[in-house]
Amino acid sequence: MNHIIRILSLSLILCGCILSTAVGQIAESSNMINTTLLEQSSMKIIGSSTLHEWEVDASEFSVQFQVPGLWFEAQESWEGSDVTQLKVTVPVDKLDGGKNKMNRDLRDALKFPEFQTIQFTWEQISFTDETETGRRIEVEGSVTIAGETRKISFDADLSLNESSQIVASGNVKLNMEEFGVKAPKAFFGVIRTDEIVNLSFEILLDGEEF
Repeated sequence: MNHIIRILSLSLILCGCILSTAVGQIAESSNMINTTLLEQSSMKIIGSSTLHEWEVDASEFSVQFQVPGLWFEAQESWEGSDVTQLKVTVPVDKLDGGKNKMNRDLRDALKFPEFQTIQFTWEQISFTDETETGRRIEVEGSVTIAGETRKISFDADLSLNESSQIVASGNVKLNMEEFGVKAPKAFFGVIRTDEIVNLSFEILLDGEEF
């Protein structure tokens, strides 16, 4: 009888150790990171006209991105389903084309101050390929410009740099007419701005566990 009790006790201890290890691993993998946007990040809108190309910098924007802490340790562990939040907000009055008139025209076209931000909200992220430095993803979501919301999808590259920071870079083509934004014209319509613009970004994210 004592022999049976000792065996049962050892079995319970072993099961407890296994369960404790499993729970610890699950907790470690599920610890979420509320990322911090770093100052080195950049975002710009590039377009063209019948006269020349033009460029507008987003001098200020925010990124809300939540992923497991393991994302900052090894990119091999990344899964699209790990992402619990991705939202990008760009204040319209922080778009700077370097000239006052251009900034005024841009804000008028984007219906500022009625609509004060451009926003992107993610719906799904899928990993599609490997790159030399990391992995490529396809991002699906919705973007709101001048009060109009449209579905979009685009590719981006993700990697971890030597400082264990997540680096995301890519380009997004947008047709501004789909958002009801009329391209500015000058000199009685002789100079016209194309409706297709390219949003280019390089975002660096650090993390803090919560």
